[in-house]
Amino acid sequence: MTITLETICPANPVGEAETSAKRMRLTSPEVPATLSEESAPLTQEHIFTNLRLRRIVRENHNNTVAQLSLMYYRPCDLGLNGHGTGGMPAYERSFDKRGGAIRDADDNSNLLGTVGHMQANIYDNENCGDHLDIMSHYQLAPGATTPLRTCCWVRSPGDALFAIAGDDTLVHIISLAWNREIRVLRGHAAAIVDLQPHPTDNRLLASVGSDQTVRIWSVQTGECMCVFSHSATAAYFHPDGTHLFTGTASGEVYRWSIPDLTGKYNGPLTFTIDDSSLVMSGKKYAGSAVDCIRFAKSNLVVKNTSGRIDYWDLDSLSLIRGFNVRHHGIIISRFDVSYDDEYLCVGNSRGKVYVYGLDSGMIVSHLAHKRSVRPVTCCLFSRDCRSVIYAGEGGFLWRYDYVDDETLAEWEKPDESASDDSSVE
Repeated sequence: MTITLETICPANPVGEAETSAKRMRLTSPEVPATLSEESAPLTQEHIFTNLRLRRIVRENHNNTVAQLSLMYYRPCDLGLNGHGTGGMPAYERSFDKRGGAIRDADDNSNLLGTVGHMQANIYDNENCGDHLDIMSHYQLAPGATTPLRTCCWVRSPGDALFAIAGDDTLVHIISLAWNREIRVLRGHAAAIVDLQPHPTDNRLLASVGSDQTVRIWSVQTGECMCVFSHSATAAYFHPDGTHLFTGTASGEVYRWSIPDLTGKYNGPLTFTIDDSSLVMSGKKYAGSAVDCIRFAKSNLVVKNTSGRIDYWDLDSLSLIRGFNVRHHGIIISRFDVSYDDEYLCVGNSRGKVYVYGLDSGMIVSHLAHKRSVRPVTCCLFSRDCRSVIYAGEGGFLWRYDYVDDETLAEWEKPDESASDDSSVE
């Protein structure tokens, strides 16, 4: 199945609904007591408390957005394997006089990809004011009826590759530099539910299929390098790239060693469940499938469809802490870990997103809006942790940005420019 490509001018967004910042503040969470940023250091908790809804975008398919993916790669990055093993270094953006982000020519860290229904969209997301503009639109071939379920970015010198997959059993690799599909990975016999890039080798990509296989591919050649015969629902690489962790429909998590894939083989290497080790039993959560796996501080973070998140010490195989997401319901909702490995954000079935402290287990902030009432399927931190983006049913994208205390105080002042109706005769 081929993909139809269409590039859209940023001035012509897909189904975009925009509201001014001043109007948005009236329906955002209550403004906290003012903290003088000059007299006290700006903490991450204060940033999360000062998140305000600045942008709503509605995609034209009007269906569920299955997944979001931010492209964090910049030319000066040596890979993102520091995330998950203790946190990435502090990240600050530079802006010009007009408020636009200053980036190198090969810096793709502004790209946000989404998949939903039979299409994928690429946005320019600069985490600055109301800026979130559509760049490109990718549509499965006319007549396609199988939705896309998952996506991820793959780092490539001089290009940004966007991998998308779903019920058509194919992995489509899209080049933004060439603005076209450059490769199709074929091998799965049923729907693909998760895609994960290798953290240290940008040639490799893992896919989870409903055909009871997990595969590792060469993005460059399209060759399937490795097949794990295993019924999985989600997967994630260890940040050092040596192991792959898979979750099952019964709540179990297995660890697989990644073989040396640099040699030449006659066909893919194959492995069975006997080649893996059980990390986490699903007996407590029978009937709740694992829908998302991440890492923080070299520890495993696992979520199931019932809204239970477990934070596991891999060395001792003991539970550090558990989280029960409020009003989660039985839904697939992917969470995210901040790039300092200190926080996680996760959505629920009522359109709310919670930010938790991983060490404290406490809710640091929650994001809610009266128009956001449908289940949240995925959410993300920006790399600088000054924005949270989430999406769900109905094709809506919601972005909350950090707003400083001075601006919040200004927003609370009466609007002196408003007309005085009493003076009109």
